[in-house]
Amino acid sequence: MTRRLGSVVLNATATLLLILLLAPAGRAQVVGADAGRWILTDWTRIPAGHADQGLATVWSADGRSHLVLRGNADLTPAMARRGWWHIGDPGSRDGYLVDVYQSANRARGKLFRVTAPDGRVTDWVHHLLPGEMVNNSFAAISPDGRWLVSGEWGTVSRLLVFPMPELNPAARAGRDLPLAAVITLSHPVRNVQGCSFASATRLVCSTNDTGTTLFPVPRQLLAVDLAAPLAGRPAAGTVALLGAVPQASGCGPSETEGIDVSGGTLRVVAREPGLCSGSVDVFTYTRAGTPLGSSHAHPGS
Repeated sequence: MTRRLGSVVLNATATLLLILLLAPAGRAQVVGADAGRWILTDWTRIPAGHADQGLATVWSADGRSHLVLRGNADLTPAMARRGWWHIGDPGSRDGYLVDVYQSANRARGKLFRVTAPDGRVTDWVHHLLPGEMVNNSFAAISPDGRWLVSGEWGTVSRLLVFPMPELNPAARAGRDLPLAAVITLSHPVRNVQGCSFASATRLVCSTNDTGTTLFPVPRQLLAVDLAAPLAGRPAAGTVALLGAVPQASGCGPSETEGIDVSGGTLRVVAREPGLCSGSVDVFTYTRAGTPLGSSHAHPGS
């Protein structure tokens, strides 16, 4: 009788574990939800390999779009042999996709790999200036397609602005991609993993700041508001806290990764920790006031 009871308990435990593993991710509790006017509307859990760095929505000329995800598995052996050891959060505009790479060797600088709408791939290297950090965490392309915003790491009070390759003649093929301007932030930020333009004068950024010394919540979603659209000149950015990146993992706090804003939809990626590190959570927000059915509208519409 004791042996049979033990078998029943073991079978029940195994069944419970199976139910938990197969249960839809949306049934788990999500800690941290809406962020300002962005309303959390959905989230999904997917394998981490090709998604644990970030994502971007790529629009084609016919108004169709597809979501590109990037992860450590996208760092090919060929790129590693060239000395590029990290891939970050991509950005996209007008059908162009920008992947960002960094090297452990400061002399190599930063690499921006641009894929054109016709599939043509070009590489653009920026060599570091005095005081510039080697990190190349993300790409955010301004709505007019002329400027590429990138970020460094740690605690910083600036974002970097480059001419957008292929779309801005200030980026000249075969030459070093120049630093065009700096956005000076009104408040320091820490460990920014991604930024994306929500309008010509607002970026939304995701951080993996695990502390609360800069803001009252960790792992922030931030807005950076500009006085005017970027024009290749020094600019000021007013920083505001929108909320915290949601947490849904049963293994502990997740690491915030990249972010994408497209039309009335915002997505942010968080990689699960520890035993759950093979998965990422993709959180989807809809901007309050977005008409029903238009949350995935072409940004130019």
